Amino acid sequence: MAATEPKDVSTCTGLGVWQGLLGGLTEDKLRDLETLGYTTVEGAWGEEKVTQFRDEMDLLQDKGYFSPNQVQFTTSQGSMVLTKPGIYECDLHSEEPRAHVPALSELFDSMDTLQSHLQLFELSRGGKSTFTFKLQINDGTSGCFPWHYDNPTRPNKRRVTCLVYLNPEWQDGDGGEVVLLPFLQKPVTIPPRGDTTLLFLSDVILHRVLEASKKRHCFTLWLDSDTTNSDEDMFLRQKHLTEDMIPRLALSPVQRSLSRAVYTEAYIQSNVECFKEGTKEAKLAVLLHNAHLKQLQGNASLARFIDRLRELKEW
Repeated sequence: MAATEPKDVSTCTGLGVWQGLLGGLTEDKLRDLETLGYTTVEGAWGEEKVTQFRDEMDLLQDKGYFSPNQVQFTTSQGSMVLTKPGIYECDLHSEEPRAHVPALSELFDSMDTLQSHLQLFELSRGGKSTFTFKLQINDGTSGCFPWHYDNPTRPNKRRVTCLVYLNPEWQDGDGGEVVLLPFLQKPVTIPPRGDTTLLFLSDVILHRVLEASKKRHCFTLWLDSDTTNSDEDMFLRQKHLTEDMIPRLALSPVQRSLSRAVYTEAYIQSNVECFKEGTKEAKLAVLLHNAHLKQLQGNASLARFIDRLRELKEW
């Protein structure tokens, strides 16, 4: 994609609650997001706003608006739903909870401000259907997420993930870190401390969340694009199975077709950690992972290419 100059928002008016974040998304930060696949901004919201966001989330939890995080899998036998222990979410697309949380509602109602600033990534605009806004609380009982992409396949349209952490008292050892795994590179660990905002490309950054031993607050904005999941992004072809292609896989969504085979041990371990060893949910998650792997079997050139990628991966 062609680089464009970001707006200078340091003196802009009318940006409301977004001004700190957009000011932190400098030209260098946007370049990192484009070329590395991720970037972080520290101190974008300020202590007062972070506290207000947390208090509003706790209020919604007290009122019963949070529900357990669930993931749906489509199999040959139909849809299956697995629940992640210790993880609770609230979707702000529902009007009822928004009526109780003015600060979070201000963000929801002005999402076009963020989408406009990130048009380098060809984001969709024009209303509530172009983004997802979820609040998340980890209750501190070792809840975590396995390795995954936020945009794994069609009909998902997510292009950019924006994750805001609200944990000013977080310390080393509390857990709950997000770990990014740029394809074939070393993992990057981001602590969930207060007023850290993480942005990454939803269709090319494999990531997971480590087990948390303390309560953890965050919210996530997923920004859609009509350009995601093109045929070129979706379908692994013979032309992709070359040495010349390997350096380009880091920013190519086609990596999603390969990642389970390249990182199969990590996928299995993280699913067991998430759904808890010995449970039927953990066993099912591993079976579903292995079913994905079977789709890659039977092609000798693909098998050799995967072996080569496993040799090259740094972790």
